[in-house]
Amino acid sequence: MHVSSPEMLSESLVDADKVASDLEDVLKRLDLDSVDIVTFSGTGEPTLNLGLGRIAKEVKTRVGNLLLAILTNSSLFHRRDVRKNLSWFDLIVAKLDAGDDETFRLINRPADKKMDVETIVDSIKKLKKAVKGTVALQVMLLRSEDGQVTNVDGKPLRKLLEAILDVKPDQVQLEVPYRPPSEGFVKPPPLEKIKPILDELSKMLGEDKLWVYGLHDKRGMIVNWFLHESIEREVVELLKRRPCRLEDVLASLGIDHHTTQTIIKRLEKRNLIISKVSKEEKYYSYRSR
Repeated sequence: MHVSSPEMLSESLVDADKVASDLEDVLKRLDLDSVDIVTFSGTGEPTLNLGLGRIAKEVKTRVGNLLLAILTNSSLFHRRDVRKNLSWFDLIVAKLDAGDDETFRLINRPADKKMDVETIVDSIKKLKKAVKGTVALQVMLLRSEDGQVTNVDGKPLRKLLEAILDVKPDQVQLEVPYRPPSEGFVKPPPLEKIKPILDELSKMLGEDKLWVYGLHDKRGMIVNWFLHESIEREVVELLKRRPCRLEDVLASLGIDHHTTQTIIKRLEKRNLIISKVSKEEKYYSYRSR
């Protein structure tokens, strides 16, 4: 079922008390000094939960000076209550992959069929005025093998650059589909396509406002855990949220390479996880039933 508004949700969502309780349990087992930021994300759009503001407030009181970030598809910024909830975050990473409606529908496939790029762009601009935190655009650069879906060529690229400049974001995060995409025909653009886009945005916005996957991402940071309740269950929960490489599992859960490999093999034998190769690297994900 496609959900385009909080009012469409029939079941109750997680509330602040539940999140606070779960977080306190985790913080007993985690070295908070080994964490650099707390990010709200998931398998659904987090702004659909209208209790998000209170949840963020409860989390903030428990993680001290750590920054709060949120990853969002930008679809609900037109709502005043959603913008108010987002005011609790230090970093709001808003999706913007297209500057024209045709490309927007091909790439993002909005649940709300009436949603258009103009509304998205105007809503991000409203959000920028309403919050004190940093508003970053997350732009996924991609193309299909046959060239029918692209935002790195011709009119789609031109319109995307115009939309980015219209928003005047605090930061632009340029990404490529490095994890296995949900659609097999989606491919990362070659470097010769990405470089001119990077140069153009650097010229227009300033190099300091650009974050590019593969250039600015941190590697080798390991979260330090004092103890684990069940490493196997924690690996499964991590892979439910997103596909990961062995190195990603190791870094997130602070376990050694041999233990990580052993658990992954065990979960594969039990058919709980599957693997896919993307850009010559193997990613593991939870096998949905």
